[in-house]
Amino acid sequence: MHRKLFLLFLSVLTSNGLWAQVQGQIVGPDGVSLPMANVVLVQNSELKAGQAADVDGRFSLEAAPGKYQLQVSFIGMRNDTIDIEVPASGKLNLGVLKMRPGSTVIAEVEVQAKAKMMEFEQDKRVFNVGQDLTSAGTNASDILNNLPSVSVDVEGNVALRGSNNVRILINGKPSGLIGSDPASALRQLQGNTIEKIEVITNPSARYDAEGEAGIINIVLKKQDQKGFNGSFDLSGGYPELYGAGATMNYRRNRLNFFTNISFNQRRSPGGGSSNQKFFLPDTSYSFLRDRYQNRGGNDFNFRVGMDYYLTEKQTLTGSFLFSPSVGRNYVDLEFRDLDANGKEVRVVNRFDNELETEDVVEGNLSWQKTFGDNDDHKWTADLRYSLEDDRENSDISQDTLGRPGVFEQQVANVEYQRSTLVQTDYVHPLGEKRSYETGARVTLREIENDYQLSNEADDGTFTPDPDFDSRFLFTENVYAAYGIYNDAWGEKITYQLGLRAEMTDLTTEVGFGDSINRRVYTNLFPSAFFTYSFSPLADLQLSYSRRISRPGFRTLAPFFGFSDNRNFYSGNPNVNPEFTDSYEAAYVRYFEKGSLYSGLYYRHRTGVIERITLVEERDGQEFTRFFPINLAVQDAYGLEFNFQYNVAQWYEVNANLNLFYTQTVGDFEGQDFGVRNYSSSGRLVNRLKFWESDLQVSFNMQGASQSAQTRRLGIYTLDLAWSRDILKGNGTITLSVRDLFNNRIRRYYTTGDIAAGGYFDTFGTFQWRQRQFTINFSYRINQRKSRRPQGDGGDFGGGDF
Repeated sequence: MHRKLFLLFLSVLTSNGLWAQVQGQIVGPDGVSLPMANVVLVQNSELKAGQAADVDGRFSLEAAPGKYQLQVSFIGMRNDTIDIEVPASGKLNLGVLKMRPGSTVIAEVEVQAKAKMMEFEQDKRVFNVGQDLTSAGTNASDILNNLPSVSVDVEGNVALRGSNNVRILINGKPSGLIGSDPASALRQLQGNTIEKIEVITNPSARYDAEGEAGIINIVLKKQDQKGFNGSFDLSGGYPELYGAGATMNYRRNRLNFFTNISFNQRRSPGGGSSNQKFFLPDTSYSFLRDRYQNRGGNDFNFRVGMDYYLTEKQTLTGSFLFSPSVGRNYVDLEFRDLDANGKEVRVVNRFDNELETEDVVEGNLSWQKTFGDNDDHKWTADLRYSLEDDRENSDISQDTLGRPGVFEQQVANVEYQRSTLVQTDYVHPLGEKRSYETGARVTLREIENDYQLSNEADDGTFTPDPDFDSRFLFTENVYAAYGIYNDAWGEKITYQLGLRAEMTDLTTEVGFGDSINRRVYTNLFPSAFFTYSFSPLADLQLSYSRRISRPGFRTLAPFFGFSDNRNFYSGNPNVNPEFTDSYEAAYVRYFEKGSLYSGLYYRHRTGVIERITLVEERDGQEFTRFFPINLAVQDAYGLEFNFQYNVAQWYEVNANLNLFYTQTVGDFEGQDFGVRNYSSSGRLVNRLKFWESDLQVSFNMQGASQSAQTRRLGIYTLDLAWSRDILKGNGTITLSVRDLFNNRIRRYYTTGDIAAGGYFDTFGTFQWRQRQFTINFSYRINQRKSRRPQGDGGDFGGGDF
């Protein structure tokens, strides 16, 4: 049976193995060739092959034996269709095909080349933000959660194919916009400033080796159309949401000015509850915790830049970013302590009022030169410098029911970050399919963090708590160089071989020289890609890459939060990097009305970084500490499908399904943290057009998962959006609701051993933000809705990395 299935699968893949050439030349009524005429082969209403004619109007298509319709089209000419029969082998030369003039004269032709919501390219998938109706009036975190293969949990942590070790870039480079807290930064980055998002699950040596699961690149809008053009957005919603933004461009002669401006004010109510139980050798007790939070504030993003065309082949681009934000966050906690019999013995209320201010300043300077008539032959250089100042000040009050007085605490957390990036890349084509690339990059990054918890004394003054008073200095310098060679074997197979070298100089310092930990290591990261083209409409790709996941600032920092004094998150300065070998096989098949992507992947990780829960005692009270460690080994296996199909002119469907299994082996202080995990994620998007409007219905699924100590239940949500063009196509109004049934809630069960003996278990729920209703209005000046502005850094071709 298995042999028959294998032969059937093999026959499907190789059924198009015998091909013949269909050739000809397209000319007009005067015999002059028609370059870029569109030529397609259709069989049984299914598109089999297609291309644009060359400058002489000539075309050459590959097709399996059989009967077809050859369809030819050109602006201003009548569409022609002829029946042909392709022989079993050899060539079918159709000679000169003369087109006839159109029956009417077209005074003006407007191209409405509407981008698809999801596009596949050789090494990445591209998500065009403007084509997703639910993206209107949202932020980057919401948009990422709509992407196939990507999930964002209720705390805002991003995962790719089930892994949180993913590299997030802005315009192909690390950015101060992301900083050391990506979850918070992505919620502040507004959707109206984003052009597209690129997902690379198995990056080549050209790209930064950081990130076990791959790379997510957020491309910001930048236009270069001549004259003045722009777009403006207004948003409102419930819970509290007010936003406005503008993208503007002015180009004249050698200068092109561009800018993005956005303002956002938002409140996000949320919360949850938990039941934590402790079973000790001599006693047992538990406590119930109810949490209500209301987070939000306002943020402002201002980005301005200029392209200066030094010559026809040289461009100099400079841009400046300023992004201040002010947040006011409230957390209200109630703890009910229970004895071994479940009797309530104490009620504690704890309230945290936090003011957070953050300023990001970033400057970028880029230079590009192309050579000869080939724009693929180019040399680029980039310089970026950024500063980030993040200050968090909390006033915490705690009272115990039945006891006089209120216990006051203050938290001051100051984080200052600066980073510099210098990079150069060179791409040299050696033929139609042969080329080599090389480049180098230096990234210098330093973060200084001062954390202090102070307790109120009897005289009303505040005294620092020595257990939570520390300075932490994080310095990471990475020096990288790479080389890539691209070539082909015959007409069907193309390949790419690459090698990247990175030297990391990482130093952490606790206090003022009290504890210094410096690690210097050099690693090689090879990559290989082989693509076999069954036909112009079907490709099979095999790929391999090696990657690294360096422990970040928050993984190493000793403290970074004290709202909940019974559940405390901390870092571990002794965590080491983890390494991943990633293998992937992908098959892409294009149809006349859609496409299908099937991917099979395997990842082998060593030194896996896992956050575990430890139970410790302080002031006679057990509390849990979430603590990162290096485990031993993890193997991950996955199967992924992406399907897009235009069922009818009024109905389009997009579907994604990711099934994966992981097995982790490792222990810490004699406790086994090995685990097996089966999980899945998926998204189904239905888009319908009626009454000159669009309706989008999106179903999202995040399956149950198991980590070392925690079992998370599945999450299922439904999003709705409706859009309609107004004002003669220059304006668009969009209504949307995210999480229609308000069930994007994390439900989890955690259990583990206690070092002093016994064990603990916890069941809890948490919701970061409630259901969101949004209305958004967009207005465009000198633009059409279907045109796509080009992002600076979205091509990833030499120079972005």
